[in-house]
Amino acid sequence: MRLEEAKALYPNEWIAFHIFEERDNPEGEVVLHNKDRRVFDKELLEQGLTDVYITFAGPPVPEGYAVMFQG
Repeated sequence: MRLEEAKALYPNEWIAFHIFEERDNPEGEVVLHNKDRRVFDKELLEQGLTDVYITFAGPPVPEGYAVMFQG
């Protein structure tokens, strides 16, 4: 499965993705996913998952919110 396919399959969820082949849209498998980041992190630690790519399959800023950076 490609990473973009995994993001489409699990919208607005945290995904732990084991990459088989690195490229722009890497090939791999979803080893864990969850909408709740705290539960996701707990399961990640409990399962001892390492060497996985972690991403959120949704917008970085929820609709209706704004982000301001101060330098």
